Amino acid sequence: MLYSRKEHYLFLEEELRAESDQFKQKLDTAASYLLNEREELFIAQFVKIEDGEMILKFSTNRGLPRKGEYLYCFTTPSYLHQFKEWGNITYGELLKQKGFATELICIWQSSLKDDPKHCIVGFRGVDLEFAEHLEGYTGAFLILGPNVPPTQYISNLQSVIRDVADPRIDNLLEGNVEQFEDEPQSLNSATNISDFIIAQLGLTDDVILQGPPGTGKTYQIASICKKLCKKDASVLVTALTNRALMEVASKEELSYMLNNGRIHKTKVSVDEAKELPALDNVKSISPAPGHIMLSTFYITSGEVNNENFMTPFDYVIMDEASQALLGMCAVVKLLGRKCLFVGDNNQLAPVIAINEDRIARRNYHFYVNGLLSLNTISKIPSYRLSETYRLTKRAAEFTGQFYNGTLTSVSDAKVPFRYDDLQNSIAAFFHPYGGPTLIKTDLPLGDKKPVLALQLTTLLVSALLGRKERLHVSVLTFYIETTKALQKTIYQTIGVHNNLLIDTVSRIQGLTTDVAIYVIPNTSYYRLLERRLFNVATSRARRHTIIVCDNMIMKHLEIVDADVRKFFVNLDAESFYLPIKTQTNAFIEGRQNEEEILYEHETEKSLNE
Repeated sequence: MLYSRKEHYLFLEEELRAESDQFKQKLDTAASYLLNEREELFIAQFVKIEDGEMILKFSTNRGLPRKGEYLYCFTTPSYLHQFKEWGNITYGELLKQKGFATELICIWQSSLKDDPKHCIVGFRGVDLEFAEHLEGYTGAFLILGPNVPPTQYISNLQSVIRDVADPRIDNLLEGNVEQFEDEPQSLNSATNISDFIIAQLGLTDDVILQGPPGTGKTYQIASICKKLCKKDASVLVTALTNRALMEVASKEELSYMLNNGRIHKTKVSVDEAKELPALDNVKSISPAPGHIMLSTFYITSGEVNNENFMTPFDYVIMDEASQALLGMCAVVKLLGRKCLFVGDNNQLAPVIAINEDRIARRNYHFYVNGLLSLNTISKIPSYRLSETYRLTKRAAEFTGQFYNGTLTSVSDAKVPFRYDDLQNSIAAFFHPYGGPTLIKTDLPLGDKKPVLALQLTTLLVSALLGRKERLHVSVLTFYIETTKALQKTIYQTIGVHNNLLIDTVSRIQGLTTDVAIYVIPNTSYYRLLERRLFNVATSRARRHTIIVCDNMIMKHLEIVDADVRKFFVNLDAESFYLPIKTQTNAFIEGRQNEEEILYEHETEKSLNE
């Protein structure tokens, strides 16, 4: 396959246009429609700033911001506070009237015991100036809406593709290559992994370290950083999200460096300063011997075009590398003499605004999947962590199908799991040795908000959160419409809990939870069962993953990836079927005794045997 700077630039130009067009559509849409129908706009009252978090009050009659959702929050003149009188005013017109504003991210939700019609929601990432403006104004009216897309990030990459001629990146941006992926060499705890990777970087400029779910990628990054800094090397760690950078900085391995002012981060938010008071807030990145710099793709992508940046870091470590465009991989190589790319080609690729069909027709996948293409082009030495601390043995056997069977469990979970405080009929869904369970029912074709699946999921969540043992439960799906329907059904039934996450799979890579429920509507299986997305959805849980889907799903598997198909075939032998009958409704509504609940186990062997 031929690849070139010209085609790469055109891809980025199309992406820039697609992002801008999508956001313009939102700007031109009536604000009341985004509020009441699309549930992309939210209104709230300011409560307080506490422990670095901004707490807002929302009505439960409308949708709530999703955990992990980035939003733009702003004040408005008082005449816009009567949202029922907005009429046809657009979101763009609202923004023109904004006062103070900040970007932020939703991190938790909680019910109000004395006020079931409202709940409170916590946010991080609030600008210091915005927080200072609101302090003391309890009840202040705020609007939260779609955030401006990261167009500057794409523009930064365009500048590199067009303007930078450097032998370190020339072969990444122009050439001819056959696309294939070498099987990486497995690494386990018998090897001192951090020392091994540092030794490999002594032999070559670039190394790829792949980490399947729960294999301790962040720990290894922290350990490598510590050892490099002991040698007085300058280190830059860059990632897509600030959260990933904070997880590195908070590792025990780096506590001494943190407390001695040797870890620096760009754009430290209020909550980050509260979480790690010793973290040094800097405005730009620059190498210093024995120090670690933390900065996102968004910021570091502009540094190579900064005329003040002259000296590369001794080492650059790219975390969340599977989320990087190929152009960002080129930026990393320009920023560091030695580069370590840490990610997983079997997890989610970057989110792209360009239509999927367009990407396929123009073969833009090559520029989208930076980590995979980097490996293909450069034949960079690639290694894979093979021990998962998150998944039980049974769960690792299923997830290991995406890694050629190389994944082994070193989980310390106490199995078999016991749920003596659950009804037997519900406890049967949770395999005593953890891992996935398939629950099939009758879902309408094309319905992204299937009532039966919503009710069944609500039942499972209610049972889990009602246990004496506190569990973190995550409900995952593909479509935003399904997510919002799940939020509304579950919240209105059992309230908002801070140990409950309901979100799309695309937002939760890196999540660890106790129990995950993946809801698959009866539509578009080529999307819902896409290999990488399905792998992420089914590998988040320390204990159990419950898959809720249509009874006829097995007939649709010929269109999906072979490893996904194998996953379902192996799981189907001990699946459950809940037919859409009166007994099923009674099961969901809890009207019958557990002995009378009807469910059909599709094998003669009981899970409890």
